[in-house]
Amino acid sequence: MRISLPVLILAGLAATTATAQTRTAQFAVRAQVVADCQITAQDLNFGTYSSTTAATASTPLNLRCTPGSSATISLDGGSSGNPQARTMQGQGASLGYQLYRDAALQNPINTAGMAWQLQGSQNTGQTVVYTIFGQVPANQLVPAGNYVDTIRVTVNY
Repeated sequence: MRISLPVLILAGLAATTATAQTRTAQFAVRAQVVADCQITAQDLNFGTYSSTTAATASTPLNLRCTPGSSATISLDGGSSGNPQARTMQGQGASLGYQLYRDAALQNPINTAGMAWQLQGSQNTGQTVVYTIFGQVPANQLVPAGNYVDTIRVTVNY
């Protein structure tokens, strides 16, 4: 029996095609989300103060944290260094004031410790607004001019 060379080449190609194999692999896709918080604050402006009447004002603190994260907010004592005796400085004098958690001015923020707490179980990742209320008591006799204090807001998360 006589086999021609072209027939042998085709037979070899057919055998190679029939023995092709397939292999698979897989890989994981990963990311790590870390807890983060952003806080913004606006100035608390009492406007024009007259010693005959107390001046009140409020300002928001906006806090947004990674969903499920817990956070605490604290306020320092400002230029006086004492959150129980806050003062604005100006004209060589001090003008006393206090900060509060409530509009009724019954719950003072008079410690450098935690003023507010956001529980992780309550945190949906949406912005939470905390309002700071302030009062400059009446009957403070100080020279005319501008008075300023700077409060540092700290978020621990």
